[in-house]
Amino acid sequence: MKAISLIFISLAVIATVNATCADANATAGQGGTCFCNAGYYGTSTDVSSGGSCKKCPTGATSPASTTSGTLKSSCTCIDTNAIPDITYTLCLCNDNYYGTPTSSGASGCTPCPTGSKSFAGSTTVTQCLCGDFNSVINDAKTACQCKANYYGTPTSSGPSGCTKCPTDTTSTIGTTALSSCACPDTNASLNTANPPVCQCKANFYGSPTSSGASGCTACPNGQIAPAGSSTNVCKVASTSSTYILPIVSLLFSLVMLI
Repeated sequence: MKAISLIFISLAVIATVNATCADANATAGQGGTCFCNAGYYGTSTDVSSGGSCKKCPTGATSPASTTSGTLKSSCTCIDTNAIPDITYTLCLCNDNYYGTPTSSGASGCTPCPTGSKSFAGSTTVTQCLCGDFNSVINDAKTACQCKANYYGTPTSSGPSGCTKCPTDTTSTIGTTALSSCACPDTNASLNTANPPVCQCKANFYGSPTSSGASGCTACPNGQIAPAGSSTNVCKVASTSSTYILPIVSLLFSLVMLI
């Protein structure tokens, strides 16, 4: 009896070892059941008449199946910054990354510049868009910066951190301070009013222009005027030497008379 049992066990083992799968992408496992190979997903035709083991997307892999059915989600991209596309035919860079996924070595997907985002599948940095609508990506492609004629620090969400320069003033891309908003009249600068406006610089007087020749006239040599002077209030600067020299001269004359 024991001999017969051993014979049946041996035949079962031999049958399992020699079992072949109709599905070329499956391998017989425990009990002779066919499971999808590594790099494939689905249900073997040996298990389901309508089944098949489908290849994971190019650049993705999956572990060998240990159950009769393997989910699509078992396929993961070799590039850790990538995901399979919806058709499961190729890999795409993840949201907020751009580039081309690799199947080995370093990731081919680069993070978008600080403060910007992208949709999955973006291939160039130009597809990374700043969260702050008043900002653009800098030349170094490392972060977002305020647009020309704005100043401040961009935000990644919520209200803009970039404020428009005062009326008739301009700024270069990346300006962070209000003081860097320049008046078109080169002899004028912003005052401290709220909102600030352009006024003639110290030692000038008049009304700043928004284009063409300056509307601020320089004081004559040696004369001064406070910033913001709209009329000619230029005058000679008061210095101690102005008064000391006449006094010294007077005293010298008195000594000579004595």
